[in-house]
Amino acid sequence: MDDHPVIPSRLLRVAGPLPAPGSLPQPYPCETATPHKEGFVERGGVKSWYAQYGDSGPWLAFAPIFQIANSHLLRGVLPWLAQHYRVVAMDLRGNGRSDRPDTQDQYTFDHYYADFVAVLDRLEVERAAVVGISATAMTAIRLAHEQPQRVSHLVLVGGWVERRLKPAAAEAVRQAMEKMRSEWPAYLDEFFTICFNEPHSTKPYEDAVRDGWATEGRHVAMGLAGWLGHDLRPQAQALACPTLVIHGDQDLRVPYSQGQVAAQLIPGARLVTIGAGGHLLPARDPVAFCRLVREFTGVQPPRSTWVRAMARKRRALFISSAIGLGHVQRDLAIARAMRAQQPELEVDWFTVPPASTYLEREGERVHPITQRLANESRHFERMAGEHDLQAFFALRTMDEVMARNFLVFTDLLQQEHYDIVIGDEAWEVDYHYHENPELKRQPFVFLTDFVGCLPMEEGNEREAFLCADRNADDIEHVARYPWIRDRALFVGNVEDAPELPFGPGLPGIREWTRRNFAFTGYALPFDPKSLADTDALRARHGYRRTDKLVIAAVGGTAVGAPLLHRIAEAFPLMKREEPALRMVLVAGPRVPREAFPVHEGLDVLPYVHNLFEHLACCDLALVQGGLSTCMELVATRRPFLSFPLERHFEQCIHVRHRLHNYCADCAVKFRELSVRQLADRALETMHAPVRYRPVETDGAERAARQILEVMENRHWAAR
Repeated sequence: MDDHPVIPSRLLRVAGPLPAPGSLPQPYPCETATPHKEGFVERGGVKSWYAQYGDSGPWLAFAPIFQIANSHLLRGVLPWLAQHYRVVAMDLRGNGRSDRPDTQDQYTFDHYYADFVAVLDRLEVERAAVVGISATAMTAIRLAHEQPQRVSHLVLVGGWVERRLKPAAAEAVRQAMEKMRSEWPAYLDEFFTICFNEPHSTKPYEDAVRDGWATEGRHVAMGLAGWLGHDLRPQAQALACPTLVIHGDQDLRVPYSQGQVAAQLIPGARLVTIGAGGHLLPARDPVAFCRLVREFTGVQPPRSTWVRAMARKRRALFISSAIGLGHVQRDLAIARAMRAQQPELEVDWFTVPPASTYLEREGERVHPITQRLANESRHFERMAGEHDLQAFFALRTMDEVMARNFLVFTDLLQQEHYDIVIGDEAWEVDYHYHENPELKRQPFVFLTDFVGCLPMEEGNEREAFLCADRNADDIEHVARYPWIRDRALFVGNVEDAPELPFGPGLPGIREWTRRNFAFTGYALPFDPKSLADTDALRARHGYRRTDKLVIAAVGGTAVGAPLLHRIAEAFPLMKREEPALRMVLVAGPRVPREAFPVHEGLDVLPYVHNLFEHLACCDLALVQGGLSTCMELVATRRPFLSFPLERHFEQCIHVRHRLHNYCADCAVKFRELSVRQLADRALETMHAPVRYRPVETDGAERAARQILEVMENRHWAAR
């Protein structure tokens, strides 16, 4: 194959730059699920990788998919399924972590079937629900026929029942195999464009292309040949196990008629048609797939409680984004304002560390089910570089986290009753509610302090295209299902939404936000008047009145570690000019204290509870570009410098725009300041007067009133 293949323009625009074919022998790992067991089975010198996810519950086994993909196709469903089942997944010979034999005789349907059985034997699976996707539906049917005692349920998803080819079809397949060998990038683009024909499917398309890039066209061509010529219709007619057939009526890879045939042939089979659905439901619609599987297999929580309606207390579920601590501090202020207006209201919290740690310290109840959530902060840390975070792509690649966490959310709402759900930047709930509107069971209030993903890299057509696609998806969601958000609250004012377009042909951000949100003003977690006595604050927290106090803080993740190290290097230079200087580095729980130099007057702390009290009495703050910390400094009129993360569209565009409105844009670029320049700029800022606009102090109360108004709306149930 050519070392420098021609990459189709669509593939580049959506999937981005790719290495040479076959140079990714390992598929991307499942980010939020670790195998309970994994290994290899070997047959005739060919090793096949397998894994078991989850260590309890009934078995659920995925027959290995056609070699153009691998088990990474299941990344959106494995993490949640593993909380309810012992899940078997494997990579079929020819892709993923399995071997890629070079002779055609190693790629036969008999080998594929025997590899699957060998994995089930290795894991001692006596009885399982078996899932067959696309071509591998034939493997699942064969197992249910030949080993009926082993298959409790059969699930066929977009599956073939037979792959006999008429002459015209045989010629088309021959040409496809030739294209695999000679134009592998073009074939991948063509294949997965057909598989993901649903609108706004760029992310599963990209993932699937990368799965295909982990192998080479010659191996997939041999692999395809092994699936051809087989007819499992007689075996299907003889099956006795409960069977669910799921098929998209717009499936352009496996005709919908194949699903209809399977449902007609298999005694008692149930056919679920995915209206306007394409080929690979687990990748495109993981929530729908998981719910169908659980409903069909009958897996239920071991215990539950039903409380008579009139005995139920008023309860709210508050979902707080765990990326940093700013969201949860304002959310707690809103929750307290709600309870001040309705003292009998109970609030449960749905979040993960560090936000959950803060709430528990404040005496709040974090629901125990949150132990099953994936951690958003860890995902963002993995995506970060040296003071650099491509925030849009960090959000875009959070789809696995979002699917898992939304499904855990639906588990909770199935088990317990809440009068209202409040989501502060709860993107997973907002997105999947719009994709699965039938799941909404109570009022939902959505909060955010920014609207719109914006490209950061000049000339990067891929980023611009994908940002616009995501924004268009959100806009279309709200237009089609305006009732999903019973109220959308913008934590700010109209002018805080920038006058920029969502993308080509899309509306402007400010005008669209004005039409679709109510505005609360900024929601502070404190009253600035209560923090006005700096001497009292210093005495309370152990600072001397004579200190020139500098506090450097970067939030609850390790993303800001490079900035803290740069500030620590600048400290001796600043101390030389200002002998009374004392600096406190708030490193967070994930940055080790030992990583910083030891200097007299330099303290490194892993965590400071209610950091805003310390910031309110400092002479200078050096912070990352997050909105919450910056607005708290504006409210307490403290001098500060902010260092927005490079390529972080929220910090670099939305936050700076908001701070400009408050005459407080103190941003500097991390890479443009040497250690000496940082020290000089910090001292200059410390001694300069501030001229900020006042920050409104009633934002939390305004938000609370809006939320309670929705909860009291007696007409909601009629929607």
